[in-house]
Amino acid sequence: MLPWRRKQLRGIGRKLLDSAERKAVETGCRELRLLTNGAFEANVRLYRSHGYAIDREEPFMNGTTVYMSKRLVP
Repeated sequence: MLPWRRKQLRGIGRKLLDSAERKAVETGCRELRLLTNGAFEANVRLYRSHGYAIDREEPFMNGTTVYMSKRLVP
């Protein structure tokens, strides 16, 4: 998800994430996994506020890839 910069802080990312989670539940998915760049601290905060947990972090090039997941409740 990459909402345009001028749309940030308007809840667009949160709405997209809510929609993705609803669709996943509708199709029987029990867990969602994602990854993000650790440099994007706002992304990590957003995902954590939505119940995602950090599973692991791995160095990638000159940064860190953050792997996260969330169990979904039908």
